[in-house]
Amino acid sequence: MPDPSAGRAAFDHLVVLALENRSFDNLFGYLYEHDRPAHVLGRGAAEFRGVAGRDDLGNDDDSDPPIRVPVAKAAWETPTDMCQPSPDPGEYYRPHVNRQLYGRDVLPGDAALLPEPAPMNGFVQDYQRAIRAQEFWDGVAADPAHYARIMHCFPPEALPVLSGLARAFAISDEWHASVPTQTWPNRSFLHSGQSHGFVTNADFLKWRQNTAPTIFERLGESLGPERGWRVYWDHQDLAPLTRFIHPRLRQPEHDANFAAFATFADDCARGSLPAYSFIQPRLIINHNDMHPPVIPNQRVHSSMLAGEVLVHQIYEAVRTGPRWDRTLLLIVFDEHGGCYDHWPPPRALPPMSAPDYPLQDGFQFNRLGARVPALFISPRVAPGTVVRAPGDTPFDHTSIIRTLCVRWGLDGLTDRDRHAPDIGHVLTLPEAAARHETPSFTPRPYQPLTAADAGEALLSGMQHGLGHLMAEALGRTLPAGIRRVGELLHHLTRP
Repeated sequence: MPDPSAGRAAFDHLVVLALENRSFDNLFGYLYEHDRPAHVLGRGAAEFRGVAGRDDLGNDDDSDPPIRVPVAKAAWETPTDMCQPSPDPGEYYRPHVNRQLYGRDVLPGDAALLPEPAPMNGFVQDYQRAIRAQEFWDGVAADPAHYARIMHCFPPEALPVLSGLARAFAISDEWHASVPTQTWPNRSFLHSGQSHGFVTNADFLKWRQNTAPTIFERLGESLGPERGWRVYWDHQDLAPLTRFIHPRLRQPEHDANFAAFATFADDCARGSLPAYSFIQPRLIINHNDMHPPVIPNQRVHSSMLAGEVLVHQIYEAVRTGPRWDRTLLLIVFDEHGGCYDHWPPPRALPPMSAPDYPLQDGFQFNRLGARVPALFISPRVAPGTVVRAPGDTPFDHTSIIRTLCVRWGLDGLTDRDRHAPDIGHVLTLPEAAARHETPSFTPRPYQPLTAADAGEALLSGMQHGLGHLMAEALGRTLPAGIRRVGELLHHLTRP
């Protein structure tokens, strides 16, 4: 058994990639179907918390009498298989996530008034609703063969890079989204420990009010802006979402901290990564964030195989760089995105006891969202490790803030992140046993859309909202008739 006290300060560079909208069971429920993890760190039984071998897991549909839809393996052989579930499941706190976790659309905002544990029994019914809302797009019918896909979980063969990394290094089966809702609130928690009381992305311009300090600023103040942090993003997106969620980062003094993703491999090769590197996947054109298709006719445009290629690029850059022995790579997903997970989310500590902002929909921020994948990759991580928090509080996205604060002696931002567990105990191997020979993985073949075809893709709500914020930054107003990615990019880049 590796030594759990081998070194919480055994890294100088934390690299985080935050992907989109996949639950733990959806991607990793069958990861250890035929064997067991070599090591289980933290609390709880030494059993992998997946779905393999479980014939008791399922959800009822909304038929009368209801039909039971069991958990099953997802098809994965074709490009279309790797874009499921399609269309996109519901993501809003109310009604979608409430229905998925508790079987009801409207719930009290206080977790103390809810049944515990959550029954996790409404995924099928909510997905039936999501399909019916989009039937007009592509002739998609809410029939059993289609809505059963929300209960499907991919086998390891579907995602050889992510599954290979999870088994060769470590994965957590107890990492939760910070908020039971969609992307922007969870990405805000990841770097500031709060979301200004917001539980939805829209109305998008409201995010100008989210002026709380971030861990980026803490690192810059302590270590200096160049050594402290950098956000890498794909310039095809025209502007980084991170900067719009946190308006304080839009100040010119932070311009140099936002770098093109194309420079990430160069920085790894030069050994010049900062203390904290945050990688934002491509979110707008030909996106590679693993988000399910928002519109049914965007199938290949939303392939998980694109995300596999991105993960492979990042891993290869990090492990071949001269600072690999002092680097910890963490891959997380911001929210479950409506994909099935069987593990009930626990209660949580609110960011502050008396916030100075209103709480949207009365949500008290005292419960977590569903489980999401979290992978830990470092030469100091033993192969075949499953990691959980050592105490009673599970990991959520604010564990990233906590880990950075512990490593560099920084003050926390909110009560949530101050009490979050850090991830240092995953680094169990002593320096003498650090893994300098590391495995390589080959992503499955993937052909992205041409630029012209990608430009024809219909905008998702998040893409449209980001477009509004980018237009505002340019002193423009986004015309009401813009519906496609190409139209948005043309409007934002025209003279």
